[in-house]
Amino acid sequence: MFSVPDQKTGFCDIHCHLLPGIDDGPGTADVALEMCRQAAADGIGTIVATPHFNDRFQPTREIVADAIRMLNDELAGRGVALDIVPGADVSAVAGLGRIVMDRPWLTIGGQGKYLLLEPPVQVMPAWLNDLVFDLRTGGISVILTHPERNAEVVENPNAVLPMVQSGVLVQITADSLLGTFGPDIQRCAVSLLKMNAVHFIATDAHSAGYRCPRLAEAAEKARKYLGDDAIRLVRDNPFAVVRGETIYVPDPEPLRSWFSRILAGS
Repeated sequence: MFSVPDQKTGFCDIHCHLLPGIDDGPGTADVALEMCRQAAADGIGTIVATPHFNDRFQPTREIVADAIRMLNDELAGRGVALDIVPGADVSAVAGLGRIVMDRPWLTIGGQGKYLLLEPPVQVMPAWLNDLVFDLRTGGISVILTHPERNAEVVENPNAVLPMVQSGVLVQITADSLLGTFGPDIQRCAVSLLKMNAVHFIATDAHSAGYRCPRLAEAAEKARKYLGDDAIRLVRDNPFAVVRGETIYVPDPEPLRSWFSRILAGS
């Protein structure tokens, strides 16, 4: 069992491809350590290392644990105040409920309570609801990763609303909010914030260059729309997930068009 950080210090990043040579994240330990240095400098105190688990990458529990142990030992030796805990970025596929039941270490912290679920890129298929139901029946809460980058959700942010209303949690990417992936994805991320349909902002970092680990600027951007409640998305909620605790979930609201707002007098 991993060691949970004793104090809620700094931000907590629940989605980061940090482990060297395991997926499409950093290729070497030096790059991974530079990412850690960047994260600590940005105010991140805890990172959930989430290598891809899909048809291309299927790291074992032992490989992930060894990589995390190496990073934590190096960080301690260098005096970098950063804790790395295990997780995975798991692609939505048929039969995933059974896969996760057999591999509970894929959940955040290996506790079997919260799972990062990566949806398809183009659509939010109907079978995704069945998959979520299977996972929840097994006691696992689903965190849907970066739906603002899904083509269907970009076109219509309300497409994610039924899943949120059913209890699915949502994580958007810091770089989406900051415009790195273009204005359409940025607008979608902002829309989801305004809908109360976002519960986490994470880096989904893959390197020390493009897509590096940064949360502070995104947290400030979110503050423009949520006020001081924005801190929940980068600190309170992610730390609660790492600890296996229940988080506060506001009621989501549908995004209305400018025309419908005029008719409603708002």
